Amino acid sequence: MSMVRRIAVQNMKYHKSKNILIGIAIFLTTLLLFLVPTMGKDMIEGQYAVTNKMYPSWHALVRGVNEETVKKLSVSHEVMVYGLRSDVGTMPVKDAQISMMFLDDHGMALNNMELLEGNMPQQENEIVVSQGILKCLGQKAEIGDTINVPYQVMHGGILDYTKEKDFVVTGFLEDATEDQTMFNALVSEAFLRSEVPGEEIVYRFLFQVLTEEDETTTQIQERILKMTGRLGIAETDVRVNTEYLGANYVDPVMVSVIVGIMCIIVLAGVITIYSIYYVGLSDRVREFGKIKAMGASKKQLKGMVLWEGMSVAMIAMPIGLILGTILTKIILLSIVNVSANDNAYTGVLKEVISSGDVQLYHVSLYVLAVVVTLLTVGLALHKPMRVVSKISEIEAIRFQGTEGQTGKGQKKYRKSHKEISVLGLAKIYLLGKKKNSFITILAMSITGIFVIVVATVLSCADPKKSADASLTGQYEISAITQSGNREHPEWEWSYVIKDNPLTEELKQQILEIDGVTSVVTFTEAFVTSDTFEGETWGIKGVPEEYADFLLDGIIEGSAAYEDLKTGTKCILDKNMLYWFPDIKLGDTLELKVSDGTEKTVEVEVIAISDFPSGFSQFQYLFMASEGLGKICDGDLKGTYSVFAKERYNKDTLSAFEELMEGNERCQLNTWKKEYDQWKSALLVTTAAAYAFLGILGAICIMNVINTMIHSVHIRKKEIGMMQAMGMTNHQLVKMLRTEGLFYTAGTLLISVGLGSILGYPVFLMAKDQGWFNIREYHYPYAAVVIVMVILLIVQMFLAGALGGKVKKESLIERIRYSE
Repeated sequence: MSMVRRIAVQNMKYHKSKNILIGIAIFLTTLLLFLVPTMGKDMIEGQYAVTNKMYPSWHALVRGVNEETVKKLSVSHEVMVYGLRSDVGTMPVKDAQISMMFLDDHGMALNNMELLEGNMPQQENEIVVSQGILKCLGQKAEIGDTINVPYQVMHGGILDYTKEKDFVVTGFLEDATEDQTMFNALVSEAFLRSEVPGEEIVYRFLFQVLTEEDETTTQIQERILKMTGRLGIAETDVRVNTEYLGANYVDPVMVSVIVGIMCIIVLAGVITIYSIYYVGLSDRVREFGKIKAMGASKKQLKGMVLWEGMSVAMIAMPIGLILGTILTKIILLSIVNVSANDNAYTGVLKEVISSGDVQLYHVSLYVLAVVVTLLTVGLALHKPMRVVSKISEIEAIRFQGTEGQTGKGQKKYRKSHKEISVLGLAKIYLLGKKKNSFITILAMSITGIFVIVVATVLSCADPKKSADASLTGQYEISAITQSGNREHPEWEWSYVIKDNPLTEELKQQILEIDGVTSVVTFTEAFVTSDTFEGETWGIKGVPEEYADFLLDGIIEGSAAYEDLKTGTKCILDKNMLYWFPDIKLGDTLELKVSDGTEKTVEVEVIAISDFPSGFSQFQYLFMASEGLGKICDGDLKGTYSVFAKERYNKDTLSAFEELMEGNERCQLNTWKKEYDQWKSALLVTTAAAYAFLGILGAICIMNVINTMIHSVHIRKKEIGMMQAMGMTNHQLVKMLRTEGLFYTAGTLLISVGLGSILGYPVFLMAKDQGWFNIREYHYPYAAVVIVMVILLIVQMFLAGALGGKVKKESLIERIRYSE
């Protein structure tokens, strides 16, 4: 070991108390620098693993493909592998939907389907089912047994009359959940050809394309659409599997967020380690001056400081990495358990984490944490190294380590006082160490500002308020609308407006439910326009009882409800400007109404609004219900918004669920469902945010601990002399608490003051971006009180502990003490 390193190690041992604090700061910094990227990567990879396990692995599918088109697609040089699926028909059973389909071997693999046992059907009378299907049919069977199956064959998109046939069970599929209501039964190609004429047979062509490394979802999707477009296949007949592509080909967006958080950790670590080292540096001037007088070069002096800090890091970093390794799996499972909603996705996520299917620990992230921590320590020691290298050996040897002398040899004397009090003594020290005090307060304030800003956002994110903003009323029943689903033509909008499931009879049944006070009917229509680049968007029709709410949401321009009844004027939600920023007040939109009539209307934008998502329901054009009826024909009822006496009542909710049971054309949303989802999401977010800030705060609290320990250490002789003249232990502790209160007050003044100022624009940004459905500003009083209490407890405990330590040494020892 070189002389420089030996001196550094001995310095580390001699200045033990200071290096213990630096070690704790490095340990906590390492812990955060390891946990943050590891948790981010593990959550992303866990979601990807679930996606790959639960969802099909095809990149895209093409609907309605005949055998000639299958041949053309299959010989494309871009198609890596393909499979075929053909929907033969359904089994008509109560309270469930059972599809009968043919899948070839590649189709099975691309659909991520496997047989629990048995074989695929080959003969016309063979079938693969699941226990759930048998339960729906009211039958029991094993492999080789015969079951009687009612079925309807699909001819040209229309289900034929029900037939019955005896099938031999050749295999079983697994049911996803016990309460599953949608099932797939597999039949043979022979059955398909016997029931459906050859010219009517159509397939879903499932395929994966050849991909390049680092290719993104967008690039793959564009290639798929270009390939199918060359074959004359309409874009509406192609569905890209964005879930699977996102899980396997796209770099996670969270990388930039994680990098930002790590930069905050590094900043806090640099300031903390630097301030701890700087506060005690003045006491070591003579030490380094003597070493320099003995012949040490500037480089060697810098090396002593660097190696001392790095030696502490070498001890602290492994502890942080070990604790981070232990906590990773515990935290991940805790997040899954807290956020679980008893659905298949979270169940599989928990399974892949517990079973080790996801690699939780990554060598690269251990290396990253070590490298960034060492960089943090190096940055923190950069200025102390420069200060030490510039020490003059003559002046350093003369330096007595008192407040009355500077490194330049010029003396400054403390101001004389006729009377001295405990508060006066504290003031003398604090004013004499202005720079140390400022650095300590600044380091602690940085974390305090983050706490107040984050607490501002979280205090505004009330799950009850978020649920209120997620829907209008306490219950919503809406018509299911979906375009291009051949299995459910009744979901097409053109069908809904001719036979709307939101009937007056249904409305009366809702009003008869105990606890319901009123039902408000919102209408809707769908339009396309060149302004919207050919996309389909919804227009929401607002009834007169909601006219005031509609007009109160205007943030630019003006409108009267009577104007919106004409069908020629509308209000535009500001969210639509995100996609189409060129739209402005006064523009006339040429809209093609999607009601089967090919009607085109012109509508003027007379105002821009800002509504909660529960009101807009992602339909960003608004007019009066009467006006909407003038531009679109048919029964336009889209949503029944139901208001009840209570936000949640178990009996009322049960009545709604019973009313909706078996209704396949309407869907129910409830305040309780939205509340549970927001509560779960906010609980995880709040716990993670405060845990992170708590550790960050602990790093910065090392500053005040070091400063107060140092203040007692360098004044040990002075304190002994004061006590010899009559200062009591109670007065000593009071003096130390006064100094601690100064740091606390300074930290709170900056943290609360600047944090409150910065918190409001962050709230406005959160509101504008729609974070947690935030709509109202709430000052984080609870967080401010908690920060104050924690700081007061820390400084009071520390003052008491330091006072107790001083009492253990005799007055003679303290008076004789010399640095």
